Amino acid sequence: MLIGGRASALFALCLLATLGSASGASASTTIGPETITVQGAEASATITRSPFAIAFRDAAGHTVLSEAPAPASSEFTLPVTPARLAAEPPGPALYAPLSFLVGSDRPATLTGGSDAGDLASVEENGTEYFAREVLAAEPEGEGVRLLLATSDPTGRTLRVTVTPQDAAAIRVEAAPSEASGVAAMADSFASGSGEAFHGFGGRHNALNQSGQTFYNWVDQENVGSGSGTDLSPDGPQAGYYVQSQFVSNDGYGFLVPRPELTTWRMDSEDPAAWQAQVSATTLAYVVAPGAMSKAIATLTSITGRQRAAPNWAIGPTFDRLVAYDEGAAEYEAQLASDLKEIKAHALPVSAYRVEGWRFLSPEKLESEFAALKGLGIKPLVYFRAFLGDEVSGETSKEDFETAVHNGYFADNASGEPFLFDDNFGRPAGLIDFTNPAAAQWWRERIEAALELGAEGFMLDFGEQVQPGMHFHDGTTAEAMHNAYPVLYERVTREAVEAFEAVHPGRQIAFYTRAGYSGEPGSAAYESFNFPGDETTDWSQSSGLASLTRDMLNRAIGGAYGYSTDIGGYFDLASPPTTHELFVRWAEWAALSPLFRLHGALTQEHTPWARSIRAVAVYRKLSELHLSAAPLIEALWHQADETGMPITRPLYLQYPQDPRAAEQDQEWLLGPDVLVAPVVEEGARARSVYFPAGCWRDPETGLEETGPASATVPAQLNQLPFFFACGSRPFTPSGKFGKKLK
Repeated sequence: MLIGGRASALFALCLLATLGSASGASASTTIGPETITVQGAEASATITRSPFAIAFRDAAGHTVLSEAPAPASSEFTLPVTPARLAAEPPGPALYAPLSFLVGSDRPATLTGGSDAGDLASVEENGTEYFAREVLAAEPEGEGVRLLLATSDPTGRTLRVTVTPQDAAAIRVEAAPSEASGVAAMADSFASGSGEAFHGFGGRHNALNQSGQTFYNWVDQENVGSGSGTDLSPDGPQAGYYVQSQFVSNDGYGFLVPRPELTTWRMDSEDPAAWQAQVSATTLAYVVAPGAMSKAIATLTSITGRQRAAPNWAIGPTFDRLVAYDEGAAEYEAQLASDLKEIKAHALPVSAYRVEGWRFLSPEKLESEFAALKGLGIKPLVYFRAFLGDEVSGETSKEDFETAVHNGYFADNASGEPFLFDDNFGRPAGLIDFTNPAAAQWWRERIEAALELGAEGFMLDFGEQVQPGMHFHDGTTAEAMHNAYPVLYERVTREAVEAFEAVHPGRQIAFYTRAGYSGEPGSAAYESFNFPGDETTDWSQSSGLASLTRDMLNRAIGGAYGYSTDIGGYFDLASPPTTHELFVRWAEWAALSPLFRLHGALTQEHTPWARSIRAVAVYRKLSELHLSAAPLIEALWHQADETGMPITRPLYLQYPQDPRAAEQDQEWLLGPDVLVAPVVEEGARARSVYFPAGCWRDPETGLEETGPASATVPAQLNQLPFFFACGSRPFTPSGKFGKKLK
């Protein structure tokens, strides 16, 4: 039942009488006649009663973020229009304090193949209202609980809490007094001139999302075309690994911990205002005041940080994927050939992933694992979140039948397994990890692989939740879609930790594709991740030139263990990997956190492949990565403690340098190593921006003084990287200034 205007006023008077003077409500909250202050150790919020507004302040009392002012009009009507495609920006919005949409806000997904679960369209229409004034306030722990009058003519109110979160953040939660008809909730904020918004997970389009409007929805298989940043089907901001958090150069970080579809309008409609909207009947967000490094530390302490990987995982890894229509005999022959070539060329390999491990009998698999371990190589295997009715080396038909028979898949409305056509054109189901029996079965599958001798695995997919799926615990598909990879990874981490507890000395690592933020999110559970199905080209959308932005955007959100597929992977719509692309990709990976060769769908691109012929340079780059491995390991442990990522965008280390903020194709490995790989085809030199200080090429001794840009030589097989003068973060192995074959 809606609370009418007179009833709301009466409730407010009664509550104020109960509070007495309405001041000094608690040790950290002051409730006054005009303003209310919630004070944390290092962050505070000041609430103005009428017109309602919240301002967030840092430890020094400086305002770092304020809600957008209320508009003159009491409502904002969205026109009834056809559902918008996900690649199209959403329609206009109301910018006002704590607004809500009465109407419809429904996502739809693609339903099959490699795009299953991708956001297809969003239907949004209705009328938006907003908070007008505080009717009542009472203590809530160390914070305050508010009753707010709104512009809704039915008299609907908002119930809001504002509380300190830990020492350095303020949390706001809001819900309508009557949820019926409410489709979405939002809050809007004023922007400063030149404000930048960094983060949001594995985005390829930019390091600053100012001027952009986009959805946060975990997608799969968005591939690019041409020279721009566009991705199909969901547009330039599509991502496998999405984080609903960012940091601003205006001195705060921001997190929306809810899993539903989130729409972000970042100074895109109004250059002086931004908005976060959640397709849900409640809204929660966290504001973390402080410089970007401090805000990152605060937010990642909430959402999680990737734990330091075992040192073997930092070394060079080789993946042997399963080619289309490849059978067991062909795959076994390929394994034997790989080991022969690795030994013949004396390639340093720390780990080798057997993707088609289900092709092999347990006895054969143990034999293969023993052979790998005899060479000092850790064997890895493969798991995925959906199971298909198919025979492949990645999964088994028996597992699919077991899951169907025992009800381990998400259901449809009739209680039957929700089956969809998977990436391989076969009926498949998505494992329901909210079902305790399914989760236990999953743990047993993980344990069985580890008992056979596997030391880790790829944890693939996780983006396939679709409307119409029903989950054992009652979670809706709309709420589960973004949350699914977090749950998938949490259950897997539990299985790994249980195994390690009874196998002292075994250090298991697994890496993921899909991910999301949360309390905590994916970063708290996975060992590291990979960017998805990169195309075998130079593009900024999904090829080599997309990687730096992707890596740096997710790194500041606690997902700093980044492992690209050297040479690319998705070659169905792109030409095969060339020698030049392969070498430049390996150069890019050499001074990134992880160095992993994966392979493509249709054409082989191993270092010894006839079309590549890059064994010598690949070995040298592997050795370069190994020489930097102790630094990477040390930085990873520091990141676990502080949230400061292993690879750092220049804007984070040099926040007062506007030109540093523009650099999206170079990074810092820790504070003292500047890395500037070549990502343009045919280039034999590149412009490098040197931030303040002296920088030295450790191979040639050439020094540059910043802040300044300079063109440096970058012949094929020559990776530009520099040390801060006077530092020696690691000792490079091999010479990279000379031509290698």
